[in-house]
Amino acid sequence: MLRKLCALALSLIGSLAAQDPRDLSVPTGHLTLTGASSTTINTQISNGYRLTDIEYRGTVLGTALWDAVFVQNSGSYSTGWWWYTGITGTQVSSFLSSNQARLIDLEPYDDGAGNTRFACIMVDNTGANNKAWWWTYNTTSTAVSNLSSNNNARIVDLDSYDISGTTYYSAVMISNTGTDNRGWWWYLNVTPATIGTLLNTNNARLYDLEKRDNGNWNCVMIRDNSSPAWYWWYDLTSSDILYLINNYGVRVIDIERYTLSGSTRYAIVTINNSNALTTSIGNAMRSRTNGQVGFWMERINGSNIANLNGDTQFEPASTMKTLHHTHAMRRVYLGTVNLSSLINVYTNYSSTNASCPIDSGAISQQLQNVLQLMMENSDNARTQAVRAYFGQTNINNTAAALGMASTSLNHRVGCGADAIANPNQITLRDLHTLHEAVANGYLGSYRDNFYSLMLDSVNDLSIASVINAEGASLGLTSTTIASFRNFTSVAHKGGSYGLSNGGPLWYDRAEFGYLSLPFISNDVITPREYSFGAFVNNATVDSQASAAIYTDAIPELLRPTIRSALLSWNNSLAGVQSFGTGCGSPVFTQSVSGLPRIGATVSYTTTNAYASSLALLAIGFSSTSSNGIPLPASLMPYGGGFGCVALTDIPISRVGIANGSGAASFNVSIPNDTSFIGLEYLTQFYSFGPTVFKTSNGRRSIVGL
Repeated sequence: MLRKLCALALSLIGSLAAQDPRDLSVPTGHLTLTGASSTTINTQISNGYRLTDIEYRGTVLGTALWDAVFVQNSGSYSTGWWWYTGITGTQVSSFLSSNQARLIDLEPYDDGAGNTRFACIMVDNTGANNKAWWWTYNTTSTAVSNLSSNNNARIVDLDSYDISGTTYYSAVMISNTGTDNRGWWWYLNVTPATIGTLLNTNNARLYDLEKRDNGNWNCVMIRDNSSPAWYWWYDLTSSDILYLINNYGVRVIDIERYTLSGSTRYAIVTINNSNALTTSIGNAMRSRTNGQVGFWMERINGSNIANLNGDTQFEPASTMKTLHHTHAMRRVYLGTVNLSSLINVYTNYSSTNASCPIDSGAISQQLQNVLQLMMENSDNARTQAVRAYFGQTNINNTAAALGMASTSLNHRVGCGADAIANPNQITLRDLHTLHEAVANGYLGSYRDNFYSLMLDSVNDLSIASVINAEGASLGLTSTTIASFRNFTSVAHKGGSYGLSNGGPLWYDRAEFGYLSLPFISNDVITPREYSFGAFVNNATVDSQASAAIYTDAIPELLRPTIRSALLSWNNSLAGVQSFGTGCGSPVFTQSVSGLPRIGATVSYTTTNAYASSLALLAIGFSSTSSNGIPLPASLMPYGGGFGCVALTDIPISRVGIANGSGAASFNVSIPNDTSFIGLEYLTQFYSFGPTVFKTSNGRRSIVGL
């Protein structure tokens, strides 16, 4: 059956240079489907994806099935393209000609009736997309080698297949010149161990991988000048593929299916699909723990900063209590309960599990105290009290109303057997959704109550340590750094389980929270809000899982943004700059002691004034005009000495007497009010002698913290 994609956007994007997705590691949307029908593939195409790799799976009940790899057809990955299945070599040639295209993937297969047919993916090969290229099929490895050598071409797609007991090859290749020039190698009928050795020897990465019927492999590998992170795995199940893609933040560039001991297995080649921060933290966490890892940071109502496994469901342990807390505070906001309302708390715990609350030992306690003990002390009995009082179904309904589509509260927190049998589920994205809703007013005037009942010290999670270190590296004073810490706020909740189902313990850990950082914008402190967190599931060593979250993930997630916020304070720091020159001989000069910070007193001092004479400190706000007179302005016509000029207007003045050495000093007190941050004012001294007066240089002062 012929399948054709009509690329309506070709005329609009054909002039863009289309790079091979195997050469790109710019993060993009991607999909990998196994055993998909053409209909399913076309559905994803209609959603804005394009195919980059396709493998024939055979036919089930007359329907051809495929393994397929997609990227979002946008940005760096955007190009005009087409795909076809069930066509002959002659038809491939015809479509290449009519589309002015070149192949990126050619998949020969037996259609079940003894006929060799092709599935193929082709892209626009005009304008900036144009490459010299060649393709061949039903040929020998020697002929492929000769075609490559004769044209200085490198193979980008290689397949082998048998016809009547004879092995044939198909290949697609491009000119190995210009920006496409790479060191490259290709190997036939080799083992995975041999491939690993050759990759190391050649300092290369896999570009194309093909399983042979005898259990060995054909492969193409290339060497990049600066190779992106990449990985390859084999003998995988379909669930393994999803786990590895998410846990490593990669996308598939090649997938191969085969049978091993009667079971379906896969090999995949992948390339990095994460930004630099995500890549760095992911590497650190995976090197620390053998558990599944994930982390998240996103500005509230803004863009994502880091995301690994953000859409993967995990068991959050006590971090789930954030949902209990949100539901309860929403009920308070809606007026169905008060923070002072008494609720029933069962204070006893299971005799076999000291963290699992049981329904005995009842007391009454105000809701506010219950919530605070739940969120700050991680008290499981209080958590169960909230679950029982409001109802698990209602708490789940709140999650659904917030759009937390992958969240489900399934058991009372703290009970290991329940956590194994029916774990609670949440995602990092859902936790962000919750915190964004709270920040945006979901709890109305109770928003601050919500945060205050949580762990909310800036000393938590190494936040203060990161602020101190980054502030010091930027050269900020300890006073400024302390002020920054004072304007920073945080609210968070962590949790952990140690679980066993009759075997070794495994550990689930999570931490997630809200952060407000005091950026200075237009000389006003303008807080920017973020959600952040991390998890480790199914780790065998708890200390390593903990370090992965609290050493490798959270401080490093926050560090670049904290530094950026501190930089905005650096740009609004108190400062004084000299401008213009004084007159007289020796030159009349102005100096400053201290910096103009809010709440501080700054001393402006003269040297070389007329001894025991009248001195005036002019304080102004413009160095360009004074009462319509352009500045600087010569003062000689008004009795000033030679070269004496007015550098500033004089809306404010201070008058005093210089001492016998020609020194005068005036103190300026800055109000202790953040509204003065960024205020610029100018100072200049005047000294009046018996016959003339002289002027000093000017000083430009900026009020800061």
